[in-house]
Amino acid sequence: MARSACDGDWRTGFCLYAGTPANEEMDCGRLRAAHLDQVVRLSPALMALNVLSAGLVCLVHGLPWTPVMTGWLLALGGVVFLGMRAWWLWRRREVERVSVRTFHHGTKHSALLGAVWGAAAAIWVPEGGGLQMLLAAFITGMVGAGGIALAPMPWSSVSYVGTITLGVVVAMFRIGGWVNGLIALLFIGYALVVLGAAFTNCRQMLALRGSRDEVDRQREVVSLLLRDFEDNASDALWETNREGVLIRRSPRLEALFQAVGQPLDQVRFPHWLKEHSPEAAALLAAWALRRPFRDLKLQIGRGEGARWWQISARPVSEAEPQRWRGVISDISDAHRFEDQLRQQAEQDALTGLPNRRSLLRAAQTALLQNQHGWMLSIDLDHFKLINDTSGHSVGDEVLREVARRLRKHVQGHDLPARLGGDEFALLCLSAPGDAPPLDRARALIGDLSSAIHVGAKRLHVGASVGLSRLDTSIRSLEELLINADLALYDAKRVGRGRAVVYGPALGDASRRLSQIELALRGAFKAGQFHLHFQPKVDAKTMRPVAVEALMRWNHPKLGTVAPGEFISAAERCGMIHELGQLALREAALAAKQLDGLVVAVNVSPLQLMESDFTSIVAGILKEVGVEPARIELEVTESVMLDDAREALRRLHALRELGVRVALDDFGTGYSSLAYLRSFPFDTLKIDRSFVQSLGEQANSHAIIDTIVQMARALGMRTVAEGVEGDIELAAVRAMHCDEVQGYLVSRPLSLGSLKSWLDGQHEGLITDSIDSRLHPWWQGTVHSSLPGPV
Repeated sequence: MARSACDGDWRTGFCLYAGTPANEEMDCGRLRAAHLDQVVRLSPALMALNVLSAGLVCLVHGLPWTPVMTGWLLALGGVVFLGMRAWWLWRRREVERVSVRTFHHGTKHSALLGAVWGAAAAIWVPEGGGLQMLLAAFITGMVGAGGIALAPMPWSSVSYVGTITLGVVVAMFRIGGWVNGLIALLFIGYALVVLGAAFTNCRQMLALRGSRDEVDRQREVVSLLLRDFEDNASDALWETNREGVLIRRSPRLEALFQAVGQPLDQVRFPHWLKEHSPEAAALLAAWALRRPFRDLKLQIGRGEGARWWQISARPVSEAEPQRWRGVISDISDAHRFEDQLRQQAEQDALTGLPNRRSLLRAAQTALLQNQHGWMLSIDLDHFKLINDTSGHSVGDEVLREVARRLRKHVQGHDLPARLGGDEFALLCLSAPGDAPPLDRARALIGDLSSAIHVGAKRLHVGASVGLSRLDTSIRSLEELLINADLALYDAKRVGRGRAVVYGPALGDASRRLSQIELALRGAFKAGQFHLHFQPKVDAKTMRPVAVEALMRWNHPKLGTVAPGEFISAAERCGMIHELGQLALREAALAAKQLDGLVVAVNVSPLQLMESDFTSIVAGILKEVGVEPARIELEVTESVMLDDAREALRRLHALRELGVRVALDDFGTGYSSLAYLRSFPFDTLKIDRSFVQSLGEQANSHAIIDTIVQMARALGMRTVAEGVEGDIELAAVRAMHCDEVQGYLVSRPLSLGSLKSWLDGQHEGLITDSIDSRLHPWWQGTVHSSLPGPV
């Protein structure tokens, strides 16, 4: 209720008698109607009491009646008649608003009634006797009861109590004496107290009614919003009674149930979900425990007609925990799109086999569950010759045929996979009755060595296989893969077309890893680590926009140690944090010398989850004196696997510092759309495996195009990694990729070489080199730039 000029003090009730715009904002007409109704409803009782009181006065006075008594009775009768007439006319009317004039009629009637009894006091109280005592009792009760009863109409209360009080004062002065004068003053004081109580009651009534009106208005607004939500939103509100039957039915809710072929009539919601959704156990458990739940995803139905709902709900109130209210969102389209992305991320586009990501996940699960088995690393022996002589389209058909033959050797829970190029793998999980793994590997080699027919061509490839045992002696997934690769390299070294089982004789690589771990700390103190920088250029103009900092290590005895070796070793021995801080500090120093270019630094998942990583980044940037926007931190999708919520919180903290954040190797793993919505990355880096297969696999084009379109919709830039030829460059340009990175632009360079390269680029040399082949060192060679550790 809007406040008036006198709202909040004793004058509040008198605002009902005013007609100013400020008071009309209070909707005083409706308030006057409510207050008048409250008084009129008491009229029969009050008039009856007045008649009874008059009868007792007549009885005590006795006959014969004097003209004064007769006149007084007629006056009282007239006032009672007016009061009852007003009640009779009012009783069946539904009056929404009352004017000030009508309110004043009530004041006049109250004044007349008070004057009648005030006159009785003034006339007969001085005469003494029994009539004096009777009138004293009546008048005292009338002042108290009438003043409070007329509280909703303040001027009526004042006129009624005031006229009676005036009569009492006249009576006391007629009697005379200081005692009666004191009684008159006391009566005036009591009358004022009664009026004060009446004003307080009136103010409280107005405040209570205003609060109720505000609640009604808010309820109406909420109801309108809910109706609008139900009519137009994609979500549907629902509510159940104590028996679980749906009682709130909106058009959207009916449409959701019609989509799964279920009418709403008498649907007992939890029981219906139990029958139609295999994932309803969590919802039923929360329902039974009366606990609210949020964003619970359920599949409704099976097959092609299945839908996916996201449900949130809570009990209506603590007093009624059996009744529930919630929201249903139909996320079928989003689920299918996410499932499509998941399939693209976990399956090889050319062969349909699981990809490296899927294989690593399955192997990791087997390790955690202490399962026994074997990892078979498979490499085709003569595939490059087929590509060179028959073309990539024929090579693609050969790879598809290899995948079909590999599937024939799958037993039980085995998992075949294509790792990339002509590399395949088979994870064999032991089961009773399975053939020995070495026999299976030889059978697979024999199958792959038989001729492959592609059109009129009859081709031979052959394969080599390395086997590594998966059991409790394997300490990590890296060890399993390294062992399998070492066995594969040995198989190729001794003549190809062979299967070799990893054994102690092939442990040189393991010993090298141990040597790397031992040499790490000394190398760090000796300053053997340094950064190289690989430029990233605008895909349209080929002008540099950023560089990626890549860590390199040259050891006096071990030689050049690949990042893939020393990064994993640093993570195992706990030095990844020192190494990461070194890379970030050197990258920040380089950014100060590379005007206008953003410097990207890779961040290990272990670094990101370091408790004080954000403060470390802030401290290094402040120490070096470089703007945070000049630094971009690149993370991989693996940071989301263990604790996605904490990882997102830390990424948001980094973003608040002002640094940019990029998602590296996008497409090789599984990035939930929920993560991309929860943290809008500045950049998505498309994995090189998709870019380098653009000339070989048509599906790679569709995958990259999907990623670019999704990134644009989410406001992110895209970088195509591994661009090594004009075909790839033209393709990513056509798909409107923002930036490119790869050997076509430049291989990683030291800081000094990078500055020289940038100077040449300013003179237009790099664009010319791409068009006129001025860089012969990349021709005919497929390069792979290894990522930096941090």
